[in-house]
Amino acid sequence: MRFRGSKNSFLDPNDVVEMAAYAPLFSNINDQRWKPDAIFFNSWQAYGIPSYWMQTFFTDSSGATLLSANFEPPYQSPLVASAINYLNPVDNNYYMKIKVVNFQDKPCNLNISIEGVAPNAIKGAKEIVLTGSRMDQNSFANPKKVAPQSKPFIGNGNNLNVMLQPY
Repeated sequence: MRFRGSKNSFLDPNDVVEMAAYAPLFSNINDQRWKPDAIFFNSWQAYGIPSYWMQTFFTDSSGATLLSANFEPPYQSPLVASAINYLNPVDNNYYMKIKVVNFQDKPCNLNISIEGVAPNAIKGAKEIVLTGSRMDQNSFANPKKVAPQSKPFIGNGNNLNVMLQPY
């Protein structure tokens, strides 16, 4: 897989995200009117469902540059990928975010090659995955059974190798 940057292509969410809205967002656990709510609460606690955590992966996409992502050789794959370049307003630095989803029921080894970036420019990379199994749900007893988990990502310059877990 290769990623290339271009300052002339901007992220069009309609090309990447088919549905990214919940209505309503919050639901009192004692007054559930619609099951796909994103955040459940009662008078003293709250938790987000797995889809809520998935939505958080797209928070940096506003105003980002969509980078070209290609699988080489081109083939039908159970993988979906996108990459963006965005400006972080907190530290005023540019960052690249690569998102890959493995839709198959077994792990997949992926080699990622990043072009157009100096090899020493890739620093502080981290891998963020959702914990839990395919059918797991969050609850008040276990509010982060399915939640993002971050760990440092070790790469070799512009060539990265990652083992993608299923789903």
